[in-house]
Amino acid sequence: MAAQISHIIAGEKALQAALGSKAAVEGLGTAAPFFRLGCQGPDIFYHNQRTKPSGLHYGALAHRRRFGSIVAGAASALGADDRSPLSPVGAYLIGLATHAAVDRATHPFIIYFAGWFDASDPKSLRRRGCHPFLERVLDLGLLERELGMAPRDFRLAERLGIRAPSGADGREDADEDAEIGARLVALWAAGLRAAYPKATDADPALGRRIANAFLDARHFFAVTDPAATAPGANGAEWLSKLDAEEGKRLVSLVYPELPTAGMDAMNEAGAEWLHPSGDGRRSRASYSELIARGSEDAARALGLTLEFWKGTISAATLAQEIGQGSLSLGESEGSLLPPRVCAPLALPEAMEAEYAARVGARVDASEP
Repeated sequence: MAAQISHIIAGEKALQAALGSKAAVEGLGTAAPFFRLGCQGPDIFYHNQRTKPSGLHYGALAHRRRFGSIVAGAASALGADDRSPLSPVGAYLIGLATHAAVDRATHPFIIYFAGWFDASDPKSLRRRGCHPFLERVLDLGLLERELGMAPRDFRLAERLGIRAPSGADGREDADEDAEIGARLVALWAAGLRAAYPKATDADPALGRRIANAFLDARHFFAVTDPAATAPGANGAEWLSKLDAEEGKRLVSLVYPELPTAGMDAMNEAGAEWLHPSGDGRRSRASYSELIARGSEDAARALGLTLEFWKGTISAATLAQEIGQGSLSLGESEGSLLPPRVCAPLALPEAMEAEYAARVGARVDASEP
């Protein structure tokens, strides 16, 4: 899957294309952070590893099959007042609609150049963490190319609307935050029930799992925000407080500060690469080109969601057009394929260098 910044950049491009305005995101006003949070899609469930009961398995399900039904089911559950990009919940939903197209466009590239960890193969242990680390290296390159910014200047948590916990700073809008949060939980519950009726019918803790996913995802986005983890920033020292094994594993979750000289992670030279399934598909596309393709498909998905709200297409058509197949490695019909071939970049070495540099540069900062 693409990482947070890639999904935001691609989602905002899709919104601009669908609405025909370069100022489309600004036009959302206070709903813009909810749109960007929606662009993170079911990845929020992957981050639900602190609070129980966990919804982690719903992240795996959503990436495997029937994502179109999630969006259609969620869109169907919205009341008339929320069927607008200006509504926080409506903005979240159209952001969610963009997620699958971006993952499908970029995931084969990421898997091919990151490789994968297989617990049954001890030789692959050094590849553990390479996938998320490459995602962040690619975020860094895309951000520089598209906006001319360094990750620390992007202020990820702020763009996602992540603030102090409700009531912690005396804000008067804590009740409004809680009310919107409850509506987002209901939105996901409707989508998951539409896509996976058997699994959700047997899950009395569905709502709690979704709420916990949001809670843990917001924590994850805050503590891995490059504005917080840059050397000298508040939150930069937590890696140095871990033992070496855990630290080297978790360094894959922070945005790197060291340059990756000699590593064409974006494939800007246009080298040929293979589809990791080994089915013969080949490409010379760069990561930027794949993001552009994903944005085009995401714009279509977003536009279809707006059409559904207008009543011009059915929920079944919306689900089918967004697609029901895998968000990872899929065949033409969308069925999940296992990875078989790769040409990994020198990511383990880059991760080790990043960890060593961060541990050696201790600062006075608090834990995340």
